[in-house]
Amino acid sequence: MKKKYLNLLVASTVAGVLLLACGNTDSEVEDVNESVEEAQEADDVSVVNESKTEDTDILPDYEYPGPESFYYELYDYVEDFNKDYDEADVSIPCVRILDMDESDNSDIKVYGEFDIYNYNLDGDTLSCVSGGNYPGLIHVAMYDDGTYDVTGFDVVLDGDQFDTSAKEIFGDKYDAFIKMNSDQEDREKVRAQIISNYVFANNLDIKYYQDYGWDKVGLPEENIDSFYSILD
Repeated sequence: MKKKYLNLLVASTVAGVLLLACGNTDSEVEDVNESVEEAQEADDVSVVNESKTEDTDILPDYEYPGPESFYYELYDYVEDFNKDYDEADVSIPCVRILDMDESDNSDIKVYGEFDIYNYNLDGDTLSCVSGGNYPGLIHVAMYDDGTYDVTGFDVVLDGDQFDTSAKEIFGDKYDAFIKMNSDQEDREKVRAQIISNYVFANNLDIKYYQDYGWDKVGLPEENIDSFYSILD
């Protein structure tokens, strides 16, 4: 509507100018023509500015690319950890599941490491600007209609309370959790694969990710089907 209104305004101006020009001198006509050109330029600029304000998203939001609604809700919940950080171009979760207890549909227990990484796009590279590690137990409810919802999160505390809270949350899984928590190689492998699958799912021209002060890391080939099927 804004562009149409401005076009009508310019058209009206042009019509008025033509009428005036018929009875005026050459110098007056030149002045009027300059006014018309300025009005047209103002219309073009306004249209450009309008398109810029409409297209502000550099990258699409992360969405779990597999078909399982359970994992869609889980990943979506972890993605929301980005609310604790400054806004970035995209936030991509990294989920590593240690164990699941599905004995009670009203309280499915997901034990694991839940990380969030926030990236800005730099050419063909996702540059990590912030992020955090949130190990613990996520509670998920399954409803009669087959939908899921995260109902709670018991997170391992930082500092002096780390071991105590981890033992309370993981119980007899504590040793396995400590092993997972310290396995940086596995964390980076899973992180890279999730990024790659996000890039593939959205047809993006991104080849690397990079942490501040570290070299770029090349992304592996996508494997959406095989990667997410191991979570079942």
